[in-house]
Amino acid sequence: MAAIQKQKQQATAIPDYIDAAAESASNSTWAIVPRSTTSLDEGWHHFTYADFARAVNNMSRWIEKTCGVAKQAGQTIGYMGANDLRYLVVLAAALKTGYVPLFTSPRNSLEGQKSLVEKTACTIFLSTVETMPQVEVIKDAVPSLQVYQAPATAELLDSSLPAEHYKGRHSRDVTAPSLILHTSGSTGLPKPIHLTVGGLNSAYEQAQLGPEDGVEQVSKPFLADTRPMLAAVPFFHAMGIIVGLRSLMNRGTLVRLPSEKMLSAGLVMDVIEAVKPTSGIFPPSVLEDISATPQGIEALGMLETVFFGGAPLASESGNKICRVTNLMTVIGSTEALLIPTIVPSVPEEWSYFHWSSAAGVFMEPAENDLFELIIKPRDTKYQAIFHTFPTIQEWRTKDLFRRHPSKPYLWKYTGRRDDIIVLSNGEKFNPVLSEKLLESHPWVKGALVVGQGKFQAGLLIEPEWSQANTQDPSALIDHIWPMVEQANREAPAHARIYQTKIAVAKDGKSFIRAAKGSIIRLQTVAAFKDEIEALYADEGYSSDPNQEADGDVALESKIHAVFSRALPSFQNDTPDDVDVFSLGVDSLDVLALTNALNKAVRGAGVTASTVYSNPTVKQLAAALSHSASKSNVQHAPPPTREEKLSAMVRKYTRTMVRPKNMNGLPNRPTKQTVILTGSTGSLGSHILEQLLRNPDVEKVYCLNRSDNAETRQKESFTKYHHPMADFNKAVFYKTDFGVDHFGLQDATYKHLLLTATTFIHSAWSVDFNLSLESYENTHIAGTARAINFALESQYKTPIIFISSIASVGSWGSVAQDDSGVPESNTTLFDSTITLPQGYGESKHVAAEILATASHRLGIKTAIVRAGQLAGPSTQAGGAAWNRHEWLPTIVHTSKVMKKLPRTLGNMDRVDWVPMDIAAGTVIDIANATNSESESTQVYHLANPYTTTWNELYPVIRDYFRKEDNVGMDVVEYSDWVDELARIPQTKENAERVPGLKLLDFYESLGMESMGLPTLQTRRAEAASSTLRDGKAIDRLVVDKWLKQWAF
Repeated sequence: MAAIQKQKQQATAIPDYIDAAAESASNSTWAIVPRSTTSLDEGWHHFTYADFARAVNNMSRWIEKTCGVAKQAGQTIGYMGANDLRYLVVLAAALKTGYVPLFTSPRNSLEGQKSLVEKTACTIFLSTVETMPQVEVIKDAVPSLQVYQAPATAELLDSSLPAEHYKGRHSRDVTAPSLILHTSGSTGLPKPIHLTVGGLNSAYEQAQLGPEDGVEQVSKPFLADTRPMLAAVPFFHAMGIIVGLRSLMNRGTLVRLPSEKMLSAGLVMDVIEAVKPTSGIFPPSVLEDISATPQGIEALGMLETVFFGGAPLASESGNKICRVTNLMTVIGSTEALLIPTIVPSVPEEWSYFHWSSAAGVFMEPAENDLFELIIKPRDTKYQAIFHTFPTIQEWRTKDLFRRHPSKPYLWKYTGRRDDIIVLSNGEKFNPVLSEKLLESHPWVKGALVVGQGKFQAGLLIEPEWSQANTQDPSALIDHIWPMVEQANREAPAHARIYQTKIAVAKDGKSFIRAAKGSIIRLQTVAAFKDEIEALYADEGYSSDPNQEADGDVALESKIHAVFSRALPSFQNDTPDDVDVFSLGVDSLDVLALTNALNKAVRGAGVTASTVYSNPTVKQLAAALSHSASKSNVQHAPPPTREEKLSAMVRKYTRTMVRPKNMNGLPNRPTKQTVILTGSTGSLGSHILEQLLRNPDVEKVYCLNRSDNAETRQKESFTKYHHPMADFNKAVFYKTDFGVDHFGLQDATYKHLLLTATTFIHSAWSVDFNLSLESYENTHIAGTARAINFALESQYKTPIIFISSIASVGSWGSVAQDDSGVPESNTTLFDSTITLPQGYGESKHVAAEILATASHRLGIKTAIVRAGQLAGPSTQAGGAAWNRHEWLPTIVHTSKVMKKLPRTLGNMDRVDWVPMDIAAGTVIDIANATNSESESTQVYHLANPYTTTWNELYPVIRDYFRKEDNVGMDVVEYSDWVDELARIPQTKENAERVPGLKLLDFYESLGMESMGLPTLQTRRAEAASSTLRDGKAIDRLVVDKWLKQWAF
């Protein structure tokens, strides 16, 4: 564990550096800034460190007078302002008054700003006159936020004001928070990053690093050199903060641009000419613009060193710049700040990184000849990442590099793991180098290669319209085509771009960029979704003149006939676009259907997975036609998974607008009226039993899809549950979540609107084979209807939604450590962590819709992610754990095969929750939701007390030996799966050996990479005494389940 040493590494805090500079170097130049915020015509201010300290003290007194000092250590205070020196002044003054500043980017969406404010518990927000309109919009979204306009720069730096020192309240502990920045939000909402005293001090420590093998560290000219540096970077971004730390810790003079003038090549050239700084730090896009002209190259040649960072620099631009000055790249991140590197030994190596030994870098092999940059703890005073995350053992950056062909210590950045594009045929490639090459063309402002999930690569071009001499997209494509051909020559064959697959962005529609100027890939792809779809629209048509025009029609007709013969519920007149799973088709039907299809359609190679992914006649015909085509016939592949999920969320959230009458709700009644969906399910029946026995519950309305739910429920209670349950409290309604008002009569629906105080949404089909689309009409649309109900209801009924671990099942692919999935709202908006199967995707989509509704509409929601829910505990009644689920099926199949697995593969950790404990936890959470201040809460329903399968399987072996005289060999899990796979998959065998229906799932348990993540439960334990007071699954409860199953 890379824990920070308890003794202080470097206890000097930000305000201390400024006070020390004001005392010992009061007349040294801190910053050179234009007098005008819009031009260079009025000359330049030269501010000293005495001015800097005066501004900080004045701002500190203003904060104390206006906002008061922090009420508790580390209280957050937000700031968004003009991109000027006040960022550094606010940073120091906030700390002096006991706060921790939060800097948010003006480019964030409103949803992103609101999320950051809420997640950092920010109640005070400062702004400047330039950004006040944006901050007022945030206040509208967060009414409790107190907003104040900060003094102007001239007021703070007024030399006529007294220079009275303000004694600070700031902490000097290396672990104390000092600044909150945030990630770009390129894969979801921006995430706050808390930087500490020790983390920020890494900028000071790195400046002290000496040469390695006689070669200087990059930190020497970048951080330690005190001569003027032109900083063309925003202060709300990590690179801007690093440059700011250079000025206040190492006393390096800053040169700034006019704060209200757009950054451009011409402006930078004018500043270099006027001030003649020693060095400059720039976004690559600006350097590419400057280097496009001889005048620009000449201006850069006036600088001793040119630094760039945040994204790759086009090779053509870099090769020109390195001939006239020292060109160096710096690398870092919001979490890690600056990663130490060595100065290039020859100018032509400007694009390579030579890692400093202080960086603690380990290069881990990744795809093909690429390596991922991993940082491991070495000396943490140089490594900010281990102050940001003090408990991690390594930091996986997800940045990919290629080794120099002859110098193994040099590494060239090639992109992010997130940049990898996977075509529909499974081929992968990294587009970054092609993009950077194309962006070196003077007519190209931005280039973005697309094609995720498509048949071939495509290209989006954002023109530099001011440079191009044509407004005709076709002419522009013709002009840049030679550069595209050059990129194609350097790219893998499967990544080549054809001229018919190039789209040009319209004038006025720009790519979406991060603060550092780099293109945010996912957001830009989403913004240009229509253009991309149009680019691939022709893939649905044949380019083979010999293909029969009615080939697909004939195939659809044949598949329709097979469906009619093989599926009892599919009639001759059933439309070809009907989802067969909406007709009640089950896994046995699918086995029969795949056999019939493979006999009827030569070479089809249909598997159960094929049917689950293409559940209509039309979809299956298209899939088989595409698979069988060996010519140029191309059918459009489906959109990527993330596109599908995002599109479905947008479909149900785009019209959500917060009503004006949310305030002044009537007082809730002392007794609860609960709506419970899915009361006849395993979890639902236990929730109902406990609600009926709860004296604080007046009525329970049970919404179920079946006609005889009440009869079935009462029979189940008589047989399994408490026979004396008070069913006078329960009212049953047959509902259809696929229609408005749940299919209830108007009078009934209105009565529920007037009386309901809690809505527990538990009804959901559990079928890991269904597609996302199969869940939409009833389940996802039904969730949207539940939101409408809550919004219209008298008490704005909170919704308790039972989600699943499947919605975050791919957490391990993005997590930086094995600490488990946090109970965090941010996970609700990240579709990359959802298992790639319809059930988990549907739960994710529904949860994101609910969370969005909470943010936009003001209703309260609780997302309860359930892990493995098991049979009842030894103390409870209730029916057996569903015999058809994976674990009971393993037990049943093991008895049939007389082989019992020694482990459960990647599911060997047993954190299962007995069903009655799960029900009690849900009710506890429902009670807690009404008093929660946040509109959306995430809870995890997993057992905090764990055991392993190794402790439990002997109970099963001994039980069958004693009860049925069946001996069972204990075998390795892989052998158990192999034995199952050898059994022919016929309908008869599937009924006798039920594990055949789940063979794919059991095979996945043998893959370590497919294991489900651990769910953190701290928030759930805090809300639920039922969960908190539980215990691990033991032999007694397993024995009870075996008797209930009676296999």
